[in-house]
Amino acid sequence: MASSNDPAKPAVRKLKFKLFHVRSTYATIFGFPAPVPEQMPTGRKNIVSISLITKRATVAGCATLALFLAASSFQLAEAAGGKRVCVSWRHFQEERWRIDEAGIKSVLEPAGYTYVSADAQGDPQKQMTDVDSLLSTKCDAAIILAQDSKAIMPAVAQAKAAGVPVIAYDVPIDSADATFISFDNVAVGRLMAEAMVKVKDNGNWALIEGDATMTIINLFREGQMQVLQPLIDKGQIKVIAKQNIENWKPDLAQAAMEQILTQQNNKVDAVLAMNDGMSTGAAAALAAQKMLGIPLSGQDGDKAVLNRIAKGQQTVTVWKNSYLLGQAAAKAAIEMAEGKPVTGSKPFKTESGTMQPSILLDPIAITKDNLNLVVDSKWISKADLCNGVTDNPPAACK
Repeated sequence: MASSNDPAKPAVRKLKFKLFHVRSTYATIFGFPAPVPEQMPTGRKNIVSISLITKRATVAGCATLALFLAASSFQLAEAAGGKRVCVSWRHFQEERWRIDEAGIKSVLEPAGYTYVSADAQGDPQKQMTDVDSLLSTKCDAAIILAQDSKAIMPAVAQAKAAGVPVIAYDVPIDSADATFISFDNVAVGRLMAEAMVKVKDNGNWALIEGDATMTIINLFREGQMQVLQPLIDKGQIKVIAKQNIENWKPDLAQAAMEQILTQQNNKVDAVLAMNDGMSTGAAAALAAQKMLGIPLSGQDGDKAVLNRIAKGQQTVTVWKNSYLLGQAAAKAAIEMAEGKPVTGSKPFKTESGTMQPSILLDPIAITKDNLNLVVDSKWISKADLCNGVTDNPPAACK
């Protein structure tokens, strides 16, 4: 038995205090009686109680816990008299969304707004549930990066009914009730195609496109074909394969590229990939066949891709400074939350012909010749850009 001056006693009391609050928190979430300090069990009974609480929490499921956490954030924001901007992300599997998020937070927090978010993990149904949960805890404005532009339409209508203005972030949503904030996506497609034909304006081309459920790919393709179609019509370029990649997943892009190479007996002269994640998958398939270095495109300015460009293993990435995009969306969200018009917005025609306000930033094609732009902007360090670069280094690595 420990003596009355046992130094372990304060630590035990501290643990009991924490356990009491854990039980109280779970009682709030799952609806069973909360303990009071006088009734707090000790010793092994306490451990058993916590075990039972944990089991009940697990059975109740993560969705209930998420609602509790959202409600707690709401209560804190209300107590501080602040406003909330709710953000629904389609997923976080690509590094760029972390950059977008940082841009959003850099504007909201200094302005006294609370940032609340949910990750749909690539599931359209989960995204609908996410938006419903966010709206139920009060949002002054909502930013939605849609996983499925059509499936998310009821959520936009729900937000309108609740009086919450909506920003369609990066991916278009065909609704007059949403403000579209993105890059000029037709220009994105055009820039990547222009950079590609500059080094290879003939031969067999494979097209690796994004998720077919996302209408944004039509904008990218429109820009690409402004450059490619005349060369296709002349017979200079032959499109020998075109493959959509579910959720833009790199591993699926790699598998698709491997299949294309097998079917074509490696007779592929260029790969037009719609983003950097898929170009990374395609690059892995090309490397396995010792073909890394043929013209290859992407977009987003991923660090690994910029390094590949420095090594001469990729032709172009269309850089969309997503930190600036996040800032633009946050500024617009604040204006909309306060009932003000969005500064700098212009009409944008959706796929159905509906007009909606928009802010479209200009993308930049990054090739070996202008890698200094991403270093000078601190998007990537020179060390990361030039890691492993030996032969024929670009100017940015000298």
